[in-house]
Parts: sequence; structure tokens; C-alpha cells
Amino acid sequence: MRIAFLGDGSLGHIRRWAGYFHKRKHDVLLLSFEDISSCDFPAFRLPKYLPTKLAGYLSVLPAVRSAIRKFQPDLVNGLYAGGYGLLASIVSPGPLVISTLGSDLLVDYPSSIIHRLQIRHALGKADLVTTDSDNLTKAAIDAGTSPEKILKVFFGIEEDLFYPVSRTCGNGKRESGAVNIITTRNLYDIYNIELLIDSAPLIAEKTDAVFTICGDGPLRGSLEERVAEKGMTGQFRFRGRLSPDKVAEELRNSDIYVSTSFSDSTSVSLLEAMACGPLPVVTDIPANREWIEDGKNGFLVPVDSPAILADTILESLINPDRLESIRKRNLSIIREKGLWEPNMRLLEDRFLSLVGARNPRSSTEGNNREA
Repeated sequence: MRIAFLGDGSLGHIRRWAGYFHKRKHDVLLLSFEDISSCDFPAFRLPKYLPTKLAGYLSVLPAVRSAIRKFQPDLVNGLYAGGYGLLASIVSPGPLVISTLGSDLLVDYPSSIIHRLQIRHALGKADLVTTDSDNLTKAAIDAGTSPEKILKVFFGIEEDLFYPVSRTCGNGKRESGAVNIITTRNLYDIYNIELLIDSAPLIAEKTDAVFTICGDGPLRGSLEERVAEKGMTGQFRFRGRLSPDKVAEELRNSDIYVSTSFSDSTSVSLLEAMACGPLPVVTDIPANREWIEDGKNGFLVPVDSPAILADTILESLINPDRLESIRKRNLSIIREKGLWEPNMRLLEDRFLSLVGARNPRSSTEGNNREA
């Protein structure tokens, strides 16, 4: 099977998605405006003639058409319903898959008529639309997608990287004496890292704690300044964007995982934390409720209350025996539905079905690829 992907090549999620098919011996090509250096599969960086908004995407149509014509894909997959999805819907010569990633439908779609028009066009042309959460599925249907065209598939985690270790802490503390609190979200407005920073002095009043931020983005400078203003510089570590194995190591060395996001579909960061063992304390938004039942396998908090976040973290440390049962439950949930390989095999089967319906020979060749 020959698959052309259009998406942000600088994102690890996109590279994993396209890279899976490459490793499965399908012929792939990624087209992207963003950085594609170090991609371990064929990729082409699109020229930037105009700012990468609607006009920017449309300005490279000739270049995209030329690349598609040369590659001759059996299937085109646009990763993000707006922008890249629009491009994919215009140039695809055969089956079209639009993969929604969260912000396209949850943030962009309601923000302007321009976004709504291009997203509805892309979804309307698609033979298959992938989502990764119930709220994203609902948003796709509200945007005009037929439910029969939707496949919910999780990006999932790789269990050979993300796994737990035994805990040695008592009363919520490791042998070092400090509670380790971590977030692995990137430093953008939507992830609301200010909420964690503002809760830190309230936590520090009651227990020794260190805070690790594994992520990067345009807000790093202002967030570091906010930490300094709170007098918490010594308690915070800004680790930047880490490789997956380093993220897993940080998670295994942490007691509490915090996600303060305003909006999300299924968060791979949350799934990684659930697999590695820190207790999840996450904002009470629809996608998180799909994975976390408040008080049962983690805790849900408002998006705007540092005091409640601090109190929840402190209260969660009181009963370490309960924490261990929560960790076991979360690992079971991940093994049941949150693993990378089973989800991607499901997606691959749907891709092959789409191609087979259009070209039976391609489907047969795809099924004969090595397992």
C-alpha cells in the first residue's frame, strides 16, 4: 500500500503515525511545512510562500499536486481536519482519510467561519474520519460527518517504553523525602501550566515537593518568570522537550502526574503517566473523564482553581495503600485499550479495506506484507 500523509512533521505523534506504516513495509511519503529532519521515512518539506494559514496552504497546491502525482498513492491521509486536511481533500486521487487531532474540531472549528468551512469540506470529502475520544467523535458528527465513516482509534503508548516500577515511598514521599510532581504537557496557552505553578506555593506550605515540567514551547520564558515571582525557583525543574525514553524515566520517578489543560482529546501524556505509575490529577474536561473516574483511578479538578488543585494533591498523599491500588487499576486500563500496536493494527486494517474497495490488487499486496 502506498500512503501519502499530510501533517506537521515536527510533531512526534505525526512521525509515529506515519512511521508505523513505514515499519510495516508500506510505501509512505510525508508532506509538511514544518521540520522533517531526522525522519526515518521519506518526507518532503513544502515551501512557504505565504503565512501558513488558509492562504498559505492554498498557495502550495501546485507543489502538493506535483508530489502526489509523482508518488501515486493508493490512499491520502490528512492529519488535522483544517489546513492539512483541506489540502488532502483537494489533492487526493483515491480514498481519503482525515485524522482529527483535537484542537482542529474542539478549538479551531468553533472559532471562525473560515475554519468551519474548510473543516466541513475536508470531512465531507473523507472516506474515513479518525477520532481518539468520545468528545472528538461527537464534534466530528456535529461538523457533518456520518457516524458510519468514523473510526475511534487511540494513538496509544508503547509498553516497552512506558511501564511502572515498584514504589518505595511512604505517606506520598520517596526516600528522598520530597513529593515529586510532574507535568509532561508542552508550554502553550491551551495547557494552562500557570494553574500548576500557582498551586505550588500552597502545596509547599504543607509538604516538601519538587515540580518537574517536561515540555517546551513559546511560554517557557514567561512561565519561568512566574515561578520566580512565586519564590519557587528552587522547587521547579524545566527539563524541556525530552525523548520518549527520558519522559518515561521521569514519570517512573514521580509520585503525582498533573495535566491542567483547558481542552483535549485523548491525551497520550495521560496514558503514558497511567502506564508508568504516578497518580493522575487532571482537569475535569470530557476527554479526561473518558479515562479517569474521580476518586477511583485518579482525580479531576477545575481548570481555574489553584487551591482545589493543591488540596487534591495533598489529600491524595494521605493513603499510600490506596495509591498502589490506583496504579494497578490504571495499568490494567492501559493494557486493555491504550496500547499503540493494537490500535494501529486496527487502523491499518481499515486503510487496507479502503484501498481494497478501490483497488483489490493493492489490498492483496498489502495483506501479504510481513507481519
